[in-house]
Amino acid sequence: MKKLLAFMLLSLFWSYSVLAESKKRSEKEIKMGVFLEDLKIIGKYKKIEEVPAGLFNSKYKSFTARSNFSQSEVARIFVKQKGLLTKYPERMMLGMAYFEFFYQQQLKDNKRSINNFIENYPTWDTANIASIQKIYSLNEARITMREALGLKIDDEPKKVLNTYYTMSMLFDGAKIVETKLSNEEKKEIKANATIIKNLGSVKKLVENYKDQRITEKKFNKEFKKKYRKLEATLKKSKKYKEYELLTSLVAELPDLMDKNLSAAISGYRLAEFISKDLKKNNLPKKFSHDLSKADFSNFNQDQLKALGEVTKFTKLNKNINSNKIQIDILNIEENGIPVNKLLDVYREDLKVNLESLNMQLSSVENMNKWVKSDWANAWKSPIPTKIQDAAGIEISLSDNQIQEVKAQLSMQNFNEILDTESFKDIVSDDLGTDIKQAISQTTEAFNFSFTLDDFAQALGELRDLDINNYADLTALANAQYGADWSVEEYASAYQGNLDVIEQLASGSLSDFDAGALAEAAGSSLQDVADTIAAASAAGVSVDLDATFQGMGYDDFAAAVAAYNAEHGTNYTVESAREALGQ
Repeated sequence: MKKLLAFMLLSLFWSYSVLAESKKRSEKEIKMGVFLEDLKIIGKYKKIEEVPAGLFNSKYKSFTARSNFSQSEVARIFVKQKGLLTKYPERMMLGMAYFEFFYQQQLKDNKRSINNFIENYPTWDTANIASIQKIYSLNEARITMREALGLKIDDEPKKVLNTYYTMSMLFDGAKIVETKLSNEEKKEIKANATIIKNLGSVKKLVENYKDQRITEKKFNKEFKKKYRKLEATLKKSKKYKEYELLTSLVAELPDLMDKNLSAAISGYRLAEFISKDLKKNNLPKKFSHDLSKADFSNFNQDQLKALGEVTKFTKLNKNINSNKIQIDILNIEENGIPVNKLLDVYREDLKVNLESLNMQLSSVENMNKWVKSDWANAWKSPIPTKIQDAAGIEISLSDNQIQEVKAQLSMQNFNEILDTESFKDIVSDDLGTDIKQAISQTTEAFNFSFTLDDFAQALGELRDLDINNYADLTALANAQYGADWSVEEYASAYQGNLDVIEQLASGSLSDFDAGALAEAAGSSLQDVADTIAAASAAGVSVDLDATFQGMGYDDFAAAVAAYNAEHGTNYTVESAREALGQ
């Protein structure tokens, strides 16, 4: 049975490689970088009519007036004042609401380009391609914003806007707490931000290459440049042991690309995951936000339900992301890189908990040999060790009971992973069923005196506790409105939503093409230069080439030349980079 499991899992990764090569693009399509099917998620122009009260001044009544105002606000919030997003999260939420109007206006303005793209596909018309590429990039930003709050791309604008505006109300009630950071802390924060930025840039490039959105010649040129920048960043940060260890992983990925492109992408994802986890859990924050004294009396029923849905998603999303990275870990292990040893060093030697990772898979070969204690050790998230029995008396779980619960959580988690979209996309339903049956038969010999049902029953009266790693015991979104909750209980329930800001401001939101956004929002070279300078002062690294390529320039050097011509200055590339603090 174990041999069957190994064969099926190995077949799964083979299927992934075949899938990556299954649909070949024409030379024209690859040079365009956008495809006809992309228009399905880009969508069609739809006039937005229903908006939350308070989102716009009463003088902005028509869609045109609102979209024009939204364009100026998008430019102000996401371009000119991007460095203030972590300090004022409510502005980000409003900016995301305005972005919905801005995006629909872009669809309206580019309707002819979209139609021409459809009629002449594939095309050599560079102007037409540039317009579609811009829309595609902006839509990636829209997807990122929505998904961060558990919203789908096909959700109605009314629901999306209500969620964004409600979140802005929530964050507006938070007390800003500013921490004075030492120079050394600022340096490490800046180093971490630069590493995350460069890792994201390389990862995105390799993903685009796998998706055939870039030619091999252009990819090789861009990869060398971006990887050298990543190498240099890591080298500067090797005085921090966490990044010295990360460097050893990244150094193996170029060779892995030749062997298995999907495994190399998994490697970059894992490196990015580790860097973001370090930022979230090991580095100090300049700004934090306290909701303990927030006033929820002005929230209506729909707004409280919206908050509940986001809160529930925030909890579930941690597990979704954990499952995705476990697939990446398994993929890397199967391709000869022992990343589990690296993760163990982080936890045991460097005291980096990597608490975003619920459990840790190993290679198929190793998992075939696992006994009950191995499954227990694979579980990395803490669990309550004290519970209440049926009589309401608190009891402590024995070491054996704790091990049994952890082993069952790991096995439950692994079975859940087999149901994720990442697996469904690359394996047939029949094979997925076979793998599940193999796992079940492999572990059915384990006997447990204390089951997850016992564990759930004992803890079922406790509020806001995740059982089986995936679902709340209480339906917060449905239970909260009209319930006799204190302000403190509301604040406690929603405090975790502030993680959304950390994710968007320093991670996911910065992944989209800021240059394309700046160009579409009508920002000048000076606006973007001011934004980069402000970001530098806040310790944020900016990919200068990518930003100005998004604005239509060949690279940063071309943008410097244009700036000199416009303002009568004589900056060199290096002096301009220095002036921007990059």
